[in-house]
Amino acid sequence: MKIIDLSFEIDNETPTCGTSWHQNVEIKQMGSIDTVGRNTHSILLGSHTGTHMDAPLHFIKDGNSIENLDLNILCGKVKIVDFSHLKPGESVSLTMLKGIVVEKRMLFRFDWYKKWKTPDYYIDFPYFEQEAIEFLIEKGMKLIALDTPSPDSGININSKDDSPNHKKLLSKQIIIIEYLNNTDQLNVNSDYHIIALPLKLKGSDGSPARVVALENNSL
Repeated sequence: MKIIDLSFEIDNETPTCGTSWHQNVEIKQMGSIDTVGRNTHSILLGSHTGTHMDAPLHFIKDGNSIENLDLNILCGKVKIVDFSHLKPGESVSLTMLKGIVVEKRMLFRFDWYKKWKTPDYYIDFPYFEQEAIEFLIEKGMKLIALDTPSPDSGININSKDDSPNHKKLLSKQIIIIEYLNNTDQLNVNSDYHIIALPLKLKGSDGSPARVVALENNSL
């Protein structure tokens, strides 16, 4: 079985989006084999660290939290769309989506993961125009997976223009997966299943997730 790991490793150098309230990763040893006969570590991180999943609660008051997401949506056949030809800062328009068959689970490849842990990762990443997101919603998409930081162009804190695509998607109970890795290993001409499982964190707005793709013709 061919399994493609779409997840980043999490370590103490894992970058965050840079907002003042976001927790930096802190992994440190608690016990060791030499001192207590076993290795154990403490792990401190935010709910949107590394490869992760957004629950509706992230932007929607009283929205669904991460432990209540439907596992039938998180696992199953996924449609791969290759937009790796887009330039930095270029947006996915409605016109670009015309002619693409929209399925329940959509994975958009920009190959942006190659900028991970560089100063450019959070600058001018490709994003979706609002009309494009509305089209995907209307066509029945239930999960969107990206190798970029966001389906939006950026963060506008305390503004009515802050993260409109997040709000549209999450208000419709559509799950967002961000920060995918290794997407250049996915071929649009092959069939894949995605398995995306977050930690079962009660009441959380999101969670780091281990996300993999299974190539169907290798099952």
